[in-house]
Amino acid sequence: MGTSKHSRPCPAPTAVPRSTERIHLTRLAAELTGYGVWARIIEDTTPYLRVSHPDSARAIEDVACERRRHDHAFIASCGIYLGTSDSIKLTAKKVAWLVGTIDR
Repeated sequence: MGTSKHSRPCPAPTAVPRSTERIHLTRLAAELTGYGVWARIIEDTTPYLRVSHPDSARAIEDVACERRRHDHAFIASCGIYLGTSDSIKLTAKKVAWLVGTIDR
């Protein structure tokens, strides 16, 4: 099979910069593993954390990390403030509750 004269070569993958927001999302993802959820960083214009309940196709929450004056804030997809980069454990508990892996 030949190459189409209209095809373009695929660009080489570029390295994703290690932004401060991405580092905090990675820390939150690591903390969430203790709650038995799936968490992965989605590389978009700004990275975000997609967290899901392993037993439910609908229990999914996207968590963004926003730079603030003295720290970073974690924000749920609906705009709810979840916590700061200084309160990773509490933020992870709130996210686990949102996707239904814990009761309180």
